[in-house]
Amino acid sequence: MIDGGIKLLCVGLLAFTRICLIFVQAPIFGSNHITNTVLVGFAAAVTVVMFPHLPVPADMPNDVFPFIQALLTQACVGLVIGYISFLVMATAQFGGELMDIQMGLSSAASFDPASHGAINLIRKVQFYTAMNLYLCLDGHHMLLKAINASFRVVPLTQFHFTEGLCMELLRLSSQLLVIGTQLAAPALAAIFINQCAMGLLARVAPQMNVFMLSFPLNIAIGFTLLTLSYPFILRLLGIQFEINLDSLVKCIQMMVPSGR
Repeated sequence: MIDGGIKLLCVGLLAFTRICLIFVQAPIFGSNHITNTVLVGFAAAVTVVMFPHLPVPADMPNDVFPFIQALLTQACVGLVIGYISFLVMATAQFGGELMDIQMGLSSAASFDPASHGAINLIRKVQFYTAMNLYLCLDGHHMLLKAINASFRVVPLTQFHFTEGLCMELLRLSSQLLVIGTQLAAPALAAIFINQCAMGLLARVAPQMNVFMLSFPLNIAIGFTLLTLSYPFILRLLGIQFEINLDSLVKCIQMMVPSGR
């Protein structure tokens, strides 16, 4: 049998694993603006703050291999929670990427420190808009509360990955495509109408260079509709952040092992 000090250390390591894997993907915390050292340190600090309230499981592993298995289960729990919390940010980026492609801005990609790669313009704007809205809605504090609540319902040594949880993750992932298309819909519809008009103009006046004329028109129409639809985008993202929190709580409850 392991003594009390070792058992408390094991509890801390299991909690740290879950929190660290959540922060790797979560909005704000998982951004590449934050270095890995700071991220690990912040995860350790949150673990220390939550440690007095962590329930000590009765089935704490007494051997190395069962403890490694428990660490892997906490990594899975952290990945599921982190993935769900990042879905709205990914939705905003997907909507921006659609507009970039249709407006012809894919060739104007620039370096983004948040992703360590070349990112298109509208996608970057949508990402930082969603990030600022997430902070304004106090989403980072809500995530910390959800993490704290997860320790009360999902034990530190096991979790239950059900068919219902798998289907819920698939549903949330499919909603990413639907909501992202809705964010870009006004600009996409206007650009589509403009392209149809350019096609008719090319048939009526073939001597005009419609192909070159369509580039500035697509950009001007896209930016105009993006500006006019920004209140709609902010309202839709705000609603999705609230829905995402409810989905996160629902998925945490689905991971509760049977018999608890």
